[in-house]
Amino acid sequence: MSAPAHTAPRAPSPTAAPIVQAGKNCWRIDRAHQVFCIQDAADYFKLLRQALLSAQETVFILGWDIFASVDLLPAGTDEIPPKPKAKADEVSPKPKAKADAPTRLDELLTFIARQRPQLRCYILIWDYAALYTLERDPWSRWKLGWRTHRHVRFGFDDRHPVGGSHHQKVVVVDDQLAFCGGIDLTSHRWDTSAHRVDEPARTSFGGKPYGPYHEVHTMVAGPVAASLGMLARDRWRALGEERLPPVRPSTEDLWPADVTPDLTDVDVAIARTVPSSDAQPHVRECETLFLDSIAAAQRAIYIESQYFTNEALAAALAARLREPNGPEVIVVSPAECHGWLEQNTMGAFRYNVFRQLIEADTHKRLRLVYPAASRTKHVLTFVHSKVMVVDDTLVRIGSANFSRRSMGVDTECDVAVDATAQTEARAGVLRIRNRLLAEHLGLTTDAVAEGIERAGSLRSFIDSRQLAEHTLARIEIPPEEEAAPSEAARALADPEEPIAFGSNVEELVPAADATNGLRPVPFPTVPIAVLAIALASLSSAVIWRPEFRTIREMLIALPHMTSMSWTIAGAIAVAGLVFVPLELMAIAAGVMLGASRGAAAALLGALVGAALGYVLGRQIGAIGLPRWMSRRSYRSARQLGAHGVIGVLVLRLASVATSGSIHLLCGAGRVPFSTFMTGTLVAFVPAIASLAALGSLLRQTLLNPTTSHIVLTIVAAVVLTAAAAVLRTLLLIRQFAPSVSSQRARAEFG
Repeated sequence: MSAPAHTAPRAPSPTAAPIVQAGKNCWRIDRAHQVFCIQDAADYFKLLRQALLSAQETVFILGWDIFASVDLLPAGTDEIPPKPKAKADEVSPKPKAKADAPTRLDELLTFIARQRPQLRCYILIWDYAALYTLERDPWSRWKLGWRTHRHVRFGFDDRHPVGGSHHQKVVVVDDQLAFCGGIDLTSHRWDTSAHRVDEPARTSFGGKPYGPYHEVHTMVAGPVAASLGMLARDRWRALGEERLPPVRPSTEDLWPADVTPDLTDVDVAIARTVPSSDAQPHVRECETLFLDSIAAAQRAIYIESQYFTNEALAAALAARLREPNGPEVIVVSPAECHGWLEQNTMGAFRYNVFRQLIEADTHKRLRLVYPAASRTKHVLTFVHSKVMVVDDTLVRIGSANFSRRSMGVDTECDVAVDATAQTEARAGVLRIRNRLLAEHLGLTTDAVAEGIERAGSLRSFIDSRQLAEHTLARIEIPPEEEAAPSEAARALADPEEPIAFGSNVEELVPAADATNGLRPVPFPTVPIAVLAIALASLSSAVIWRPEFRTIREMLIALPHMTSMSWTIAGAIAVAGLVFVPLELMAIAAGVMLGASRGAAAALLGALVGAALGYVLGRQIGAIGLPRWMSRRSYRSARQLGAHGVIGVLVLRLASVATSGSIHLLCGAGRVPFSTFMTGTLVAFVPAIASLAALGSLLRQTLLNPTTSHIVLTIVAAVVLTAAAAVLRTLLLIRQFAPSVSSQRARAEFG
């Protein structure tokens, strides 16, 4: 990861004005002591682990996705040597040797939190909610939110317009060292810059191998890291979090000793995309900086992007290509889009933009290429990076693709160094570009610099390498089809402005207020087996103690008490209104009354509670509803919606919202009462019957704690939990089949 030899830059125009301007095309400009371009996730994960092990006070992580168990140093990779030991007068506790520290992300975060009691970690990930349930790690909330140290704070961020996402990928350590770019801490990202055809460590979390994968990130140190720390804190404050540590840059040098920076003592701009909301107007700094950079180019524009679908940016490039003496344009992008659906949406949009550029390329200065790890074996390298290098004056790396949604729908964060007025930085800008080309062409950075000098241009040098095994090959553009994708398809896959999709409930009910804090996992996601196993196991140990005889006697007497069934039904009706989980109440009814009577009492109480909650929801209305529900429950219910009886059924069985929350929401959303009650009845009957039966087994175990009763109860609880999970998955597939199909590629390659 050491820096290559310098390449002499060409002299810029003496009258050239700076490209980046704070308040116009970037949020702010801050000094960086060091800047390094990280190529590919193998180096990023390694450097990030080293930085986390050096953290003293704070760690902030922002991401589009996260996989709690991601291995930052997969088996067979090299370890970073530890930094020198602490001096004798240092009082802050130091972790054990880095070689002994965990390599899995969740374990590493717990490790550093235990080593340093003063350390606080904040992890904030886009709240993909129900739409992406089938595409994400289902255990991240538990592993990072519950199982980690109490000083590790994990949350999902849903403060964005419908149809958008949080796409920023930032890590800040002690407000002194920061990482920003296109890499998420998740599965299906790791690869080395060699992009070998056979790479044993390149497997997804399920153990399935995947092909070569190209990523780019930045590492910066100094005041710009503190500004990225401010950005992370602003995201948390938007969720209502007030108790955040102040921005306090560390005085310790966290820069890794074995990494030579590409740039030193330079100004770094931070450009963002933030869609409009009630709290603020839209921020389109990423788009403006792209347009200004294209306009300022004199000799060459080098771009790497996963998606290339933005017509406005393409028009700006096309205008430069039409100029007799305009810059050459090199675009590095995936060879093709994945899957039939993406090929006919994002792929079709991309080809339309490419045709627009080719038509404008009257002077033959355009190259549209993809990296091939092996040309003869047709092993392609997937491009996930988001990079722009203009001449020797600007390098920009971040999360924003060359797509419409990255300019106005998703939140994005890019960092850029403008060397127009920083002449000493121009060699570093060229060094970064040439090192990226060297990776794609299988050459050294010096060989690339010499080859470009001999060829006279980037495009000529790339052309000369077309027959090489590891190379940049031409993207083939298929013939234009008569039936182009509709505007409706474009609005869904690559919207220019935030879109609204969902149910009549979502349209009637406004977005929830996110100032209620982050709610932990609701009861339905905690396996019912935990309750069953705990009761069954404990009963055998304590049932014979004298103080528990009264409990046995009460269980025997309860079914014979006058009006007990009506009492339990009334209690369940009232308890449901205060959001006591219906699952727990149905099990309790089975324990007290047995399977049949318990199920009947629970069903009666649940239906009465549903009717009362519906009426209460109608009275509260859409505006006041968010104050009565947790933010997570509210969002889940709004996304699933309630179209007809089946819609209510899905809402009941697949949402993380409590039954009481669903009563209120359906009432506020004015779902027809007959539809609501029919769907509720269909959902409640099998669920309550099963849970009451489980409660009856628990009753028998408490009354007669034999081994067979205990085993039967545990098995029943496990089977019921598994069946509930399968049913929820099937319902989600049915509800979101069209949406999941159209979004599957983004879920994997966001």
